Formats: sequence, C-alpha cells, structure tokens
Amino acid sequence: MSERYPTDRAQEAFDDADYPAYTMGRAADMLGVTPDFLRSLGPAGLLDPNRSHGGHRRYSRSELVLAARVRELLDEEGMSLLVAVCRLARLESELHDTRQRLRQLEDRARQNGADRPRG
Repeated sequence: MSERYPTDRAQEAFDDADYPAYTMGRAADMLGVTPDFLRSLGPAGLLDPNRSHGGHRRYSRSELVLAARVRELLDEEGMSLLVAVCRLARLESELHDTRQRLRQLEDRARQNGADRPRG
C-alpha cells in the first residue's frame, strides 16, 4: 500500500496564501456571500483576482481574508460604506505585511550583530 504525498510544487501551492486556488462559487460559499459581492470588490479597488485560462476568477486565501473582513465591516456599518471599508481592509493588510517585514528585518539585524566579533 503506497501513500500519496503532494509534489514539491503542490506543497508550495498549499502553503502559499497568495495562490489563486478558489473559484468564485467556492469563495462565495466559504464567506457566506454572493458572487456579486465578490465581483463588487474588484471595482471598489480591494481585490484583483487571477483569471483561469477560461477567464474565470480565482481567489487566494489572502484575498478571501480581506473579503471576509469587508463583509464583517459592512455588517456593522451598512453597504453605503463599501469603498471606505475596502480601503480600510487593504490598509489593515498592508500594515500586517509591514509589521511582519519589520520583524524579519529586526531578526536579521540581531543575527548580524551576534555574528560580529566583539573587540
């Protein structure tokens, strides 16, 4: 009996939050929204999903996280704030990415400092 394991390429896709793995229908089901809601996030400037060879939208996990946040904010504030809410969700994502990058740079600086001879 042989077990099947993902190839290196497949494993990278599983681990990559930006890999466009979800169809519009699946993404809408996961978020509890309509496909129209997901479509509306493109013109509002929040999402720019990849397209399949047939032209169908494909969403990544990171895009779905943003869309879920927009949905949460809209539930609290109402649909008239769509553009403002999209901007807020995008800024939250950028802030998260910036903080993560800052931690990486701080870690690298600490490692470089520890590697230097003291004299």
